[in-house]
Amino acid sequence: MTAAATTGRPPLTTVRRRVEHVDTDASGVVHFARYPSLLETAALENLDRLGVGIDALARDGLDLVVTELSMRYHASARFLDQLDLEISVLHVGAASFRLSGTVLCVRPEREEEPRRLSTGVLVFGVVDRTTGAACALPEQLRKSLKECRHDADI
Repeated sequence: MTAAATTGRPPLTTVRRRVEHVDTDASGVVHFARYPSLLETAALENLDRLGVGIDALARDGLDLVVTELSMRYHASARFLDQLDLEISVLHVGAASFRLSGTVLCVRPEREEEPRRLSTGVLVFGVVDRTTGAACALPEQLRKSLKECRHDADI
């Protein structure tokens, strides 16, 4: 049984995106720098859906920053490909949290298995919006991430 099943809180969900011109280079291939941004999009959309995203942090005078990023590239996407952006919680600490993510190319019309394009890890921290000083994770953010965590090391 998952944490979501026991708490009633929805789990992190897959975000679907279509590759647009802005994502590609001159040959129509997604530029490598877009993949971290896609994972960040999946993370922020999930935090917003849980009610602990950027707007909630801003109300408390806080902001979210990426403090560490690692990516591994497996294959390329092209203009108009459909992408699934998956994110999961690896760790929730006192002042930061670590998410892993996968960008998959999906072609439901062809009934093919999704093709893994890239995987990565993002570490987020919370800072004071005025001073930029690192802050502890707000309790609601920390609690929500823990509830969505799968096999984490808390």
